[in-house]
Amino acid sequence: MSSLVPRLLLRSQSQSSRLLWMTSSSSHGRFLSTDSNKVDEPFKVPEAETVDPLPPPTQKLLVLGGSGFVGSHVCQEALNRGLTVASLNRSGRPSIKDSWADNVQWCQGNLLAPETLKDALTGVTSVISCVGGFGSNSQMYKINGSANINAITAASEQGVKRFVSISSADFGVVNYLLQGYYEGKRAAET
Repeated sequence: MSSLVPRLLLRSQSQSSRLLWMTSSSSHGRFLSTDSNKVDEPFKVPEAETVDPLPPPTQKLLVLGGSGFVGSHVCQEALNRGLTVASLNRSGRPSIKDSWADNVQWCQGNLLAPETLKDALTGVTSVISCVGGFGSNSQMYKINGSANINAITAASEQGVKRFVSISSADFGVVNYLLQGYYEGKRAAET
């Protein structure tokens, strides 16, 4: 590429002060002026090479608990953002009648049986766990703790790079009443 050398031309004594720039590229020159009466010839720009853009990376999100209150909203938002969405459910396709549910790949599996997770994790780039449940303290611990720990382990073994777990904060009397719920969430977080 030839070098452009700007040169400041001296002020004209016969006219009012004005500055002119001259750019020199090999033997061709072009005058640019602050004088509004001068008209420049069209500026020629070499054409750029046309390059086909790469397609956006395919991202597949697995939502655990996608048929629940929080999980269903996560699925809808991910679909709205153009992601491929799968969700694991003990029964496979849930009875959700909303149209967004038809765009989710529903997988049958059980987080308490880790061997059922491998198929659901195929091609997944990220996991969001919205798993949560209530019952006896031991049931809540299994659902909120053991199930999430199994999911984290399986995702890691399958090479999933991102795992997000929706959790909760405990406080006061609720902590005592839902001890298994919070202990399970804490176990999954550590």
